[in-house]
Amino acid sequence: MGDEAADDGDALADRTRAIDASLTRLTAAHAGVSLDEDEEHDEEEAPRSRRADRRATTDTPPKAPSRLALAGRITAAALAVLTFLGVALSWGATRWMDSTIRSVAALDPESGVIDAAGQSGDDNVLVLGTASGSSGTPAATGERTDTLMLAHVAADGDRVVGVSFPMDLEINRPPCPRWDPAAATYLDETVPAETRTALSSAYTVGGPRCLVRTVQQLTGMSVTRFVALDLPGIAGMVDAIGGVDVCVGQPVEDRTLGTVVPQAGPTRLDGAQAVRFAEAAAVPSDPSPALGQLQRQQQLLAATFREALSASTLLSPSTTRDFAAALGRSMLADDVGVHEMVRLTSALDRPSADGVTFLPLPVSAVPNTRGNLELRDTESSRLFSALRKGQPLPTTTTPVASAEGPKPSDVTVNVVNAAARDGLGRQVGDALRSLGFGVGEVGNAAQPSAETVLRFSPDRADAAELLREVVPGARLVQDPGRTGTLQLVLGTSFDGTVRAPVTDAAAPAAQVAPTASCG
Repeated sequence: MGDEAADDGDALADRTRAIDASLTRLTAAHAGVSLDEDEEHDEEEAPRSRRADRRATTDTPPKAPSRLALAGRITAAALAVLTFLGVALSWGATRWMDSTIRSVAALDPESGVIDAAGQSGDDNVLVLGTASGSSGTPAATGERTDTLMLAHVAADGDRVVGVSFPMDLEINRPPCPRWDPAAATYLDETVPAETRTALSSAYTVGGPRCLVRTVQQLTGMSVTRFVALDLPGIAGMVDAIGGVDVCVGQPVEDRTLGTVVPQAGPTRLDGAQAVRFAEAAAVPSDPSPALGQLQRQQQLLAATFREALSASTLLSPSTTRDFAAALGRSMLADDVGVHEMVRLTSALDRPSADGVTFLPLPVSAVPNTRGNLELRDTESSRLFSALRKGQPLPTTTTPVASAEGPKPSDVTVNVVNAAARDGLGRQVGDALRSLGFGVGEVGNAAQPSAETVLRFSPDRADAAELLREVVPGARLVQDPGRTGTLQLVLGTSFDGTVRAPVTDAAAPAAQVAPTASCG
C-alpha cells in the first residue's frame, strides 16, 4: 500500500509540474522569452528521475510545495489567463469595429488599367472625404468641398505618394450603374456617358464604382482599395475616444472658419475641433489649399485610428461601442478595415524625408468657360507613368503669370466691398494702387457675401492670375458671357492680405507665423 500511495503522489506531483511547465512556457512566449529545447527536455526527464529516486528511498516522505512556490504558480496562471483574455477582447473589439463599416463594391480591375502585371504588389487606395453631413453631423459653416486623393504605396514600401484630385476637374465620364446614396447601393439602371462634366458628378450619379472607374481611366493606375469618410462624422469618432493629439508646425488660421488651432506645437482636439481641422481649406500658410487640407486630414485620421486600436479603447466595451457606432455612420469602404486605415494613414503621416510626397494633379490654373479645371495631359501622363513603373517622379509646375504676361501697371480692377466693413473697399484699392495696379470703380455690394472672389472674363484671364498672386484669399470665377470684366469682390472671409507679386524684386518679405517642431 505504501508503494501505491507513493506512486499516486508521484503521479499527482508530475501532473502539477507539467501544468506549471505549460503555464511557464505560455507566459514566457507572451513576454518574448524563448525556452530552449534542453530546458524543456529537462522538465520532461526530471519527473522520471525523481520517481526512481523516490522508489529507491520509500521511507522518505515527499516534501509539500512551499508557499512561495504555490504563489509563483498562481501568479503564472493568472498572467496566462489575463493575457488570453486581453488578446481575445482586443480581437473581438477590432472585429466589432470592422463589422460596422458599410461595405460597397467599388473596385473595377478591368477598366482603364495600364500594365496591371507591372503594378502587382502596389497598393493604390482611393480616399474620398465628403462634407455632406450624411453621418448625421452637420457640415461646418462656410463653403466646404469634397476632397479626393489617390494614395500610392509602392510594393517595396519605400515610396508613398498622395496625389490630390480637384472635384471640379473636367472629365469624360464613362457609363456607370446608378448609385443610391441613401441606401449605399447600386440600382438596376445605367447612367449614360457624359463628356465635359465635373469629376464630382462621377460619385454623385455613379457612386464609388464610377469614381474608381473614372480615376483609373485618367491615370492608368489600378485602384486596389476604396474608402469614403464623411468628414463631419469624425466628430463622433473623436469624442468616443476622448479626443486626439495632433502637432502643427504653425497655427492653423482659416480664412473662412477663423482660428482652428491657435498655437504651433502639440494640441488636443475634441470632436468639433477635429472637424474644423479636417475641413480647413483656406489656410494662407499651406503650400496649396488642396495639399494642406489633405495633409491635415491624414494626420487627424492617423491619430484617430491609432487611438481606436490602443489598449485603453479596445479593453473598454463602452468606448469601443461608441467609436464603432460613429465609424459605421461615417465610413464606406471596399477592402479597408481599421487595421488597414492605421497602416495607410500612418504611412501618409510620415515626414517627407521618409519617402512621403504629396502632389497636386497637374491642372490648368483657371477654370474654363464651363467652370471646370482642365487636365494638363503631358505632365499628368509623365507623373502616373513614373508611379506605375517605380521611376523618379517628374518635376511638375503650376502655371503662373509669365514674364511676358501683364504687369501691374497694365491691369485695372474694380473693387466691391461685400464684407459689411466700412471703408474696406477703399483700403484695398489704395493697397493695390501702391503696388502699381490701376483701380477703377470702388463700391459696396447690395448684400454681404462670405467668399472673396475675382470675377473675370476669358480675355482677362492673365490679369486675374496675376491678381490672385496679390490677393491669395480670392477664388477665381470666370464669367464666360462677357469681355473686359475684372472685379474683386471682398467677402467676410477676406483676411486683409494684399501682397506684391513674387516677380517684383522689391516685394517685402512674407511674415512668418510662429513655428514649432513636431519631430
